[in-house]
Amino acid sequence: MWKFVSAPTALGLSKTMWRLIVVSLIVCASANILTEAKVFHKCCPKGQSLVKVSDGEDLEATYQCLDRETAQNGYNISITPLFVGDNVPVEHGIPADCDEIQMVQLTSSELDNRLQALDTCYDRLVLEVVNGTLKPNIPEVVGLSCVKNETLKTPRDKLIVHHYRKCCPSGQSYDSNFHLCRNTDVNNSEEWLLKRLKMNDNDIYEVDNGLNCKSDEYGIELRENFFLFEVDGSNLKSLSKKGDGGGDAPPGDWCVDRQYSGVELVARVCSRDCSEYGAYCVRKCCPIGHHYKPRRCGSFVSRCMPNVDDVFFNISDYLEPLQRKREEITDVLGIRTDLHCNEGRVVLNRSQERDRHRLTYDGQLISPISVGFDYCFEAFDSRSCPNGNIFVTAVNCFIKAPEVVKNFQMSFVLICISIVCLALTLVVYISLSELRNLHGRTLICHVSMMLLAFCCLARAQYDRVLDDTVCTLLGYGIYFGFVAAFAWLNVMCFDIWWTFGSVRTVQPMRKADAELRRFLWYSLYAWSTAITLTLVMFLFDKYPVAELLDANMGEGICWFGQLQNTGSDWPHYIYFVIPMGLVTCTNFVLWVLTARHCARVKSEVHRLQAGSVGDRAKRRFRVDRAKYVLTGKLWVVMGAGWISELLSTLVSQPWWLWTIIDLINELQGVFIFLILVIKPKLYYLIRKRLGLEKPDAQKNGTSSSSGRTSSTFLSRAISTDTTRLSLQNNVKQP
Repeated sequence: MWKFVSAPTALGLSKTMWRLIVVSLIVCASANILTEAKVFHKCCPKGQSLVKVSDGEDLEATYQCLDRETAQNGYNISITPLFVGDNVPVEHGIPADCDEIQMVQLTSSELDNRLQALDTCYDRLVLEVVNGTLKPNIPEVVGLSCVKNETLKTPRDKLIVHHYRKCCPSGQSYDSNFHLCRNTDVNNSEEWLLKRLKMNDNDIYEVDNGLNCKSDEYGIELRENFFLFEVDGSNLKSLSKKGDGGGDAPPGDWCVDRQYSGVELVARVCSRDCSEYGAYCVRKCCPIGHHYKPRRCGSFVSRCMPNVDDVFFNISDYLEPLQRKREEITDVLGIRTDLHCNEGRVVLNRSQERDRHRLTYDGQLISPISVGFDYCFEAFDSRSCPNGNIFVTAVNCFIKAPEVVKNFQMSFVLICISIVCLALTLVVYISLSELRNLHGRTLICHVSMMLLAFCCLARAQYDRVLDDTVCTLLGYGIYFGFVAAFAWLNVMCFDIWWTFGSVRTVQPMRKADAELRRFLWYSLYAWSTAITLTLVMFLFDKYPVAELLDANMGEGICWFGQLQNTGSDWPHYIYFVIPMGLVTCTNFVLWVLTARHCARVKSEVHRLQAGSVGDRAKRRFRVDRAKYVLTGKLWVVMGAGWISELLSTLVSQPWWLWTIIDLINELQGVFIFLILVIKPKLYYLIRKRLGLEKPDAQKNGTSSSSGRTSSTFLSRAISTDTTRLSLQNNVKQP
């Protein structure tokens, strides 16, 4: 009789059967995986490395395993073992029962894996001992093969070994603030570092210590605060978190370590191009972890010594002035070691004012000896000497002094002579009421600004200004004075052009209120131009947005902080050379146009008939022409300074030419005094002001029939309103 099973019972049996099937499949798959899994044969136990020992070069060598502690105590060296991922099956042991152990030199980072023979093992050879003496060698991964019946079995397939470098030895971390390795108690082992870098447990890793960049490469420090790190095989990929730098470093060109007193990582990358990582780069005299120790007290002659205690390479005193304006400039720092000088080296004594030096924003050093990249910084340890201490200073390559050196004391004397002349000119024009017309007021403003610029320049030339704030104020004073002086000269050129070019109709001469209104308009233009340019430069200097707009006024010198007449001197061109060049060219154009008007007016004036109208027109023409000639002379004096600024960017030789140009620029005040004051007309007014001229002397003055304007005429012409004529209306003569 058939017995039927209920549906629920059948369903339960079905679930049980499926579970058995799934378990069976898993077991079978695991068995296949275990069967196919290839075992990595490592010669030494975990944490140990190979040592090759022989009694002579020709005798058979033996191989032993050595741990890190024994290597340190017995041989005084630090070693690192070969690291194997947790998922890689490993068997340890050097092949036994061999007629001979043959070492296989590996030329690739790939080892035998899938088809490894059981009589071959791999490990890292870290030492060679010959007759009890250490033989210098570079650690490398080798294979030991068992030779039987003189048959050598060699590997036939590959397993990848990745190469990493740890910046510091075991038990030390890298301090990016002082750029050296320091002892630490925190976990900073190679295993911790590999885990931190997301070590692949299916790979094998060889870890070395230290980083040796080439002589022309910088070791650039990349901190995890600012960069993202990714390890691709044996390469290190870094990407700036700001998105403005990074690169791919191949094996041997990078190392990584734990930041001292922190958990973040710091990587050091070898590179010739600091801009690739946005790094600020400097040079260090001794290798990383070394410092200078003077050979004898009282001398800077030193040799590089390893740090046995904390002798810090602290260059913060040089970097802080740069950080005030660009705080992020030292986020990434590159250090290049050693300095080769053909003529020897010179240590700059920071305690001496004559050795004052500073860094620029592009990594150059400005010093009394030179300007450029031929320098290095180093820590000097003179604690063994009386009153000695540790200090960091710069070392310059020695450069022979030029045969001719500018005499700054003589420059100061000449500038002071110009200041006296400008002051006398200003006193004369302020004291004489006859000169305080529209043209006289513009001259007073022009001369006063020249006096301001030359006073600030004299202080800067006299001696070094120790106070940075005072130095900055002097720089802005020089700049504002010269810019305002150029602007007022532009006003004078425009006014004289307007005077000749606007003679159209018969109309009264400018009244006092009309001249005042025009002077106010001129003042608005001149002062606003100088103030605007100075204010814009100050704002970009205080809150920099780009290096070419950052004037660095008062940084080291009381003028633009960049190196003059170099590729980094753009602020000097943008704020001074180019604007003053535009003003100078505009003045020249106005001067030429005025010359054309002057020639036409002169021909028309000579055709006028004698009489009150003709005489007034001729007198007016003579006055305006005198102003024109005077303005032209001032343009030549001021233009010479700008032209010399422009020429200095193109050529620097011969020396005698620049001596003459400097002499002309330093005596600008003397030339202005000669142009504005030393003439017979003003001599009469000065004598009259001092009471040395009789009141009726002008009646007995020289006659003007000779065609020369007497000083009596100048007094009348300046102080009296006359009638302006339309020369075109007087052309028709009977």
